[in-house]
Amino acid sequence: MRPRAASERNGQTLARRALYREYRPETFSEVIGQDHITTILKNQVREGKLSHAYLFCGSRGTGKTTSAKILSRAVNCLDPKDGEPCGQCAACKLVKAGSADVIEIDAASNNSVDNVRSLIEQAQFAPLELRYRVFIIDEVHMLSNAAFNALLKTLEEPPKHVLFILATTEPQKLPATIVSRCQRFDFRRLTVAHIVANLTAVLEKAGAFIEPNGLRLIARAADGGMRDALSLADQCLSYAGSRVTEQDVLDALGSVSSAMLEDAAKALLTGSAADAVRALDEVVRNGRDLGVFLSDLAKHFRALLLAKTCGSCADLLDCTDDQMQRYLKVAKDADEARILYAAEQILAVQSKLKLFPAPRIPIETAFVRICRPVDDLSVAALEARVALLETRPAAAAPVEASAPKAKDPEPLPPRDDAPAKPEPEKPVETPAKPEPEKPVETPAPKAGGEAEALWAKVKQKIMEMNPMVYFYVRETRGAALNGDVLTVEFPAAQESNLNGMRAARNLKVATDAIGAIRPDTELTFRTEALLDENEEKLKELFGSNLTIQ
Repeated sequence: MRPRAASERNGQTLARRALYREYRPETFSEVIGQDHITTILKNQVREGKLSHAYLFCGSRGTGKTTSAKILSRAVNCLDPKDGEPCGQCAACKLVKAGSADVIEIDAASNNSVDNVRSLIEQAQFAPLELRYRVFIIDEVHMLSNAAFNALLKTLEEPPKHVLFILATTEPQKLPATIVSRCQRFDFRRLTVAHIVANLTAVLEKAGAFIEPNGLRLIARAADGGMRDALSLADQCLSYAGSRVTEQDVLDALGSVSSAMLEDAAKALLTGSAADAVRALDEVVRNGRDLGVFLSDLAKHFRALLLAKTCGSCADLLDCTDDQMQRYLKVAKDADEARILYAAEQILAVQSKLKLFPAPRIPIETAFVRICRPVDDLSVAALEARVALLETRPAAAAPVEASAPKAKDPEPLPPRDDAPAKPEPEKPVETPAKPEPEKPVETPAPKAGGEAEALWAKVKQKIMEMNPMVYFYVRETRGAALNGDVLTVEFPAAQESNLNGMRAARNLKVATDAIGAIRPDTELTFRTEALLDENEEKLKELFGSNLTIQ
């Protein structure tokens, strides 16, 4: 027997109400995820210590209006059970059927001062059928300033038989004078686990079934709202009938599968522009909404970033343990700078997507920019380029092996020596004194002597190991060699390069390079602003223990 709440694929639909209306909670205990509020309300009803005005705040679909209706029944119930409405007495039935003493007002369409004055006039009259006359004002932040001023005095000292319940999604727009006259309750967004559990219970009552993975997709798309989740579940049942698979949910919502998101993210993180563009083409061919795809991809990169930063954090991501392990595996092999750069580019194009008549083009452009951040001169792009070289050794190895030209061309050594302005005289081709230990391919040392020659070799080694790190040190020179400590001097205008070399991953490249040339030698850095003679003067003033780096 098919459920009353399900639609049929052959076009024959049975008359029914929407799931979120048909299965709305009837008691406080049925409201999920808001125990911090329902416990207080039950205690107040049980002890008879009610407030004259309540303010329910929270995002859509979190239970504000539902809790207001339950409270209106509970305060009028003739036989409450532990603060809960019994649902059987005449008062409960009257409220549920629509009593004239429980008045619901939509402030979005009744926001004038005249509407509020009419409400105040009704408040002066005693209830017709119930114990309390309850006014539920939804979206109360939409009232005008004049309407708020008219409501103010009545809200502060209403008649004893009147109860006000105000509900809003934007409490920051309410005047402080209104908020101070109410008991405020903030409704929390529901977790994926809460939504999945409630969807399962509702679908069981409705005689329908959605696969667990499909329920999780719906819960994530609902973004913390139970009403949105039930509406999406209704949409899926209308599309696929009483039994819905994960693929049916993806088709109905226009979402992208986890596999497609993982393929696109992998292509972006490894710098494969062709694979990234093809992944986007597959999304388009499957008829997925590009806005939804970008939103899902941004959430996917958020998950990777949190996995990289926090490790296992299934509680933050509201995901299963299996999904968390997949995030951790990808994040382990990816560089944080690449993840950050990709996420920033995706969010940037997502915010401008509606401005383009052909949204596919800016997305493809962003994907290529993420994979090849060559023309972007920002710090984030530079870090992404460094990370890209470090995270794909397999792709970099053939390039270095097939092109040993990087060692042969002579332009590189002269560029290393060019910034050293204090020593214009450098007879490279005709050295005055022979140095048998000096390789032919390294440039002749300048006035820096052994330190200059050693650092020239190290820079050449850094160039071979990682050209992006060489970018930071190409204008530097070896200033001093004291025992096993080599001091490298940066030009005064290149403090940013000095800071870049102090990063752990870049410093490791330099350390490995000097270890290959001269083991057990340490590196220290300083800027050109502090010359040797100034350093000596400072030590005379402050003592020999002063160390300048």
